[in-house]
Amino acid sequence: MEEMLDIYTRDGKYLGVKTRSECHTKNPGFYHKPAWTWVYNSKNEILVQKRAMCKKRYAGYWDMACAGHVDAGETPKQGAIREAKEEIGLDVSEDDVKLMFEHIEDEDYWEIGQVFFIKADREIEEFTLQEDEVEEVKWLSFDEFKKLFYSDKWAPCSDEYKRLVIEHFEKIFNCK
Repeated sequence: MEEMLDIYTRDGKYLGVKTRSECHTKNPGFYHKPAWTWVYNSKNEILVQKRAMCKKRYAGYWDMACAGHVDAGETPKQGAIREAKEEIGLDVSEDDVKLMFEHIEDEDYWEIGQVFFIKADREIEEFTLQEDEVEEVKWLSFDEFKKLFYSDKWAPCSDEYKRLVIEHFEKIFNCK
């Protein structure tokens, strides 16, 4: 059965429920709210994932630690927690997950991305990867992360989104 997603106006007003494929049509006229989750540790390192080669979009590209659709009836925070557990085996509570900002993608995706940050001090060996989603994860220093984030090896995202992510990590890591 196909995933069902809550849909919204651009300003966040709830409209109802549609299938994932309806949400992913060109210019559907409504938005859905995926959970985009960044993971960092006490060493000021950022966890990145290499997308599985079987993915339909951006296979083999580097990306944030975990991301996914928020199921109909699920809060974005609940979706972030579920995706973290499914994709990288990271078991966290609602208190561990902080909503940092929303980012609207009007061009191709029609999404109101819910951007979460999780602090997790784990060794790479402690992550359990969902093979059909994630090929590899690794910790990067902030400088290493920025270099990869702005390279052609990173899954495409807008310059505005990149700026917001970097600003939030600078605040967390006290870089300014």
